[in-house]
Amino acid sequence: MKRSRISSSNNRTRKVACTVSAAALMLGVSQATTVGLFFRCNYCCCSCYSGVPVSITAFGVPASAWENLTPMDTGYSCSSGTGPYTLSQVVDTTTSTNGLNPLPSGSLSIGWSADTANFSGFAGYGYSGAPPPSYGYSFTGGCPPNPYPTGEMEVYANFLRDGVNFAPQQTGNSYSIDITGLKTLFTNTPFAVQLVASSDSMQYLTNAFIIDATANTTQSVVYPSTPPVHDQGDTTWIRGHGGGLSTASGPLNTTHLKIMGNQAAHGGDKVTGYNFASTISAAIITDKPVVTMPPQQVLVCGGDNVTWSGYAVGVPPLAYQWRKNGVAIAGATTTFYNLTHVTLANVGTYDLLVTNLYGSAVSASVVVGDKISTPLIGNLVLDSNPKGPQHNGLNNGATWLASSTDSGSVTRTGVMNFSTNAPSQITVVGETNFNSPTGTIMFWMRSSGVPDPLGNPATLFDRLSGTGSGSGLVVVQNTDGTVTLQVGSGANFVGTLRSVATPGGDNRWHQVAVVYDQSGNTPCIFYVDGQPDSGGTASIGPWSWPSPSPELELGLSHDTNSWQAYNGLMDDVRFYNRVLTSTEITSAYSGALVDTNALVMQLNFTAAPGSGISLTWQCPDAILQSASSVNGPYTDVPGAVSPYSVSVQSAATFYRYRGHTPLVIIANPYLM
Repeated sequence: MKRSRISSSNNRTRKVACTVSAAALMLGVSQATTVGLFFRCNYCCCSCYSGVPVSITAFGVPASAWENLTPMDTGYSCSSGTGPYTLSQVVDTTTSTNGLNPLPSGSLSIGWSADTANFSGFAGYGYSGAPPPSYGYSFTGGCPPNPYPTGEMEVYANFLRDGVNFAPQQTGNSYSIDITGLKTLFTNTPFAVQLVASSDSMQYLTNAFIIDATANTTQSVVYPSTPPVHDQGDTTWIRGHGGGLSTASGPLNTTHLKIMGNQAAHGGDKVTGYNFASTISAAIITDKPVVTMPPQQVLVCGGDNVTWSGYAVGVPPLAYQWRKNGVAIAGATTTFYNLTHVTLANVGTYDLLVTNLYGSAVSASVVVGDKISTPLIGNLVLDSNPKGPQHNGLNNGATWLASSTDSGSVTRTGVMNFSTNAPSQITVVGETNFNSPTGTIMFWMRSSGVPDPLGNPATLFDRLSGTGSGSGLVVVQNTDGTVTLQVGSGANFVGTLRSVATPGGDNRWHQVAVVYDQSGNTPCIFYVDGQPDSGGTASIGPWSWPSPSPELELGLSHDTNSWQAYNGLMDDVRFYNRVLTSTEITSAYSGALVDTNALVMQLNFTAAPGSGISLTWQCPDAILQSASSVNGPYTDVPGAVSPYSVSVQSAATFYRYRGHTPLVIIANPYLM
């Protein structure tokens, strides 16, 4: 009897399995599909604000599944009328022009009405900060950046307006959408709907109604946790550019669907006021899962606690599974996934797999990479400073020469040749121990003059920040062969110092040195060939090093396009963190390596740029440590920042970092 019961149970199990398979076939899983409806605007007064067809995957929907509907006018003076507007369009298996894509089956008739359409600066959930997400251009003029933003940014950029928020008619009406023929597309399956909305005048978005017109039933969807908007300041209530994704509807099985926004309203003041927009940018209709809000990539360092989230639309029930390197993580089956106190064991690639009866979808991946990367490089210029940390440079196009003898029979061994035929440069990563309030910059140079005698000066030594004349200092070769020091604060140079002697332009080797004092207590002095220059003394106003510490650039400036590239030779580049005396500079001219305690960096080019390793790490507050053996002891590398270049011959062959302050990270704060 016992066996009989077991046998009977197994038969029942097999019958159930067969029934499920048959049901799946009857539901037409192989016909599972997704369609996106994009409501574009025709910004007739400025065509660059008008919506163009989606060209890449947006909200998990490929470009081929987006129907880029006829643009609606803005209602401005150049429009065809002032609104409200009503448009309609038919999409079927043959439509393939004017932004439309062919459906896999059936035919949809789409009608939509709104007060007007318009353009928003909201850029989506993948952007954060203050001011809030936007393209970064002025909303009172100009155009979006070139090329035109694509994907989700583009969909958010266009929206159907309500009749309250800055619309020409101010009627108070919301938008309405009417879709028929859905059962010709979803022939054997139900479907679910998710809405995308943005606005140029909102504090929050109202809820929206998704109506089964056949069964006369209504579902309400909401836009939870939309990113906070930046108040434009031109209304008594809060008004900004914003948007978001709605929650998904439950299953629908109708051929006739209507979508409407709730009533928009605003009023009150900045503190107690309200501004609810009732707008829409797009609608996503699908039976299979589509991950419309993937987990967002964030910087995760050792010890951090991070929470990722994801959201999908599709016919419920939806099953969620987080994966690491493509392998399912046990127990990680919700829309959230937490990593606590991240260690090396957590390094990997994570994604979210969502499935239902009609298919599956995998989110974009996020990476945890808490380690030091060590790519090999072949252009390392070694710092020969005998004390303190090395500040090695990277050569970008300059040519090493074993020696160079000028017409005065002065020979320098091991020099770098900077040519303007292919502009060349040597860079050294900026670190805080270059930020001394006093200092001395010293180098040897040999040049026949700037490339363009009618042009601007050529860069010799640059440590600026930003474009043009930013904070920091620069030493340049002028068209008459003289050399100038300029220091800056903010956007304007606050002082210049010019050498009267001619250390460049005569194609002879010359030592150039300049001492500076940011406080102004010690005059800045130029030295040429070990002697103070007759016209090279000046007091320069106070200034400071910019933050973060900018890199050192020899031969070419990254901070301005106006200065020419240097055309000539350079040798024995030194940076001291104090003002050297006249006697010390004269001794250095004779070849002495004066005050190695104050010598922060010396690039003397005794050997050609060689092999090295570029150490890079992610955590900006981490402290690099080195050791001569894997077991240590490890000591801090003073001032080291990523990337940090070391020679393969370095005595310290093992590196690690310490000191990161663990953070609690919510990778996407705008959760469903």
